[in-house]
Amino acid sequence: MMIQALIPAVVVALSAVDAAPSQGSQASQVIADYLKAPYSETGDWNKARLERLVILSRLAATPEAAVDAVRQALAQVQDPRRRAELVSALGEHVQTKKAAELLCESLKDPDPTVRWEAIHALRRLAARTSRMGGRREEFYSDRRSREEKEGAALQTMRDHVPPHASRTVAPVDERSRPVAEFAPKVEGLVPYLVAAADDQVERNRVCAMYALADSRDPLAVAQLRRRLKDPSETVRLHAACFLTEYQDASGLPEMQAALTRLRQINFDQDLRLDFQGYGQVEMLLASFERITGKSFGPIPMNPLLSSDTRQVPELKKGYKTLLNTWAEWWAWQPPGKAK
Repeated sequence: MMIQALIPAVVVALSAVDAAPSQGSQASQVIADYLKAPYSETGDWNKARLERLVILSRLAATPEAAVDAVRQALAQVQDPRRRAELVSALGEHVQTKKAAELLCESLKDPDPTVRWEAIHALRRLAARTSRMGGRREEFYSDRRSREEKEGAALQTMRDHVPPHASRTVAPVDERSRPVAEFAPKVEGLVPYLVAAADDQVERNRVCAMYALADSRDPLAVAQLRRRLKDPSETVRLHAACFLTEYQDASGLPEMQAALTRLRQINFDQDLRLDFQGYGQVEMLLASFERITGKSFGPIPMNPLLSSDTRQVPELKKGYKTLLNTWAEWWAWQPPGKAK
């Protein structure tokens, strides 16, 4: 009698298991929901785009199946804007070796924006250091115990210093201390990033160099040096500045040429100094500090990041002052030497 009573319960349980959607079907449903979501013709950051990104974030729940579902979608989706979002979602939510393989394949996509997203995603997976902003300030992760964090938080309140988790190390004379490194999420990606640095589109080559700089790999140095002969002055400047993170001064002539070029720009009228333009100024100043171990004062924030427009003229003035000071310092140095 007891066995007969258990049989219906077992049948119900097995039925429930059969009814539960597999990971493959869950991932496929996410892609189906994404493809049904509205798409703005402009592709701007709007409510519709945010809704699509939220849908794609569900791929994180089924990482292995997600890669298969995205691969199938990429083969069928004609709109390159959607392919770019799918590739971006892999880098954001599915940071596995299997995902990296599909991202490497996407480096051959005919659309430059899709390739850019693939490079940017691979940068996340290959990174061994975390650097932010034009100054490429290094961020440290906080791995202390709960008790240590609580004690430090109390001390922080007493000393009025930034919390440990948000502290940065300014790029001034990094030769005096080791660089904080961590294991990449996926090994073996640097050769693909080296190849991506030869992309025909300037923006993609710059993105690849960010990834190479973050990889802390000897192969990255060799490619960055090759980019010093790139036809684009923007690419050459980025290569020269990133080399300073390896204490490699082979790009110094390019940095000095950029210094001369930037000093000739009217900061108040020249439209070339958009957000990225000011970022290049900031990056150049920080790179001079990094390779020489010298500083002529704090580097102002990017003027276009200021929430107070009244600060903008002073921030621009600070940039111009530092550019002029560095020019005077380099002119003072004996030829071929840096103090």
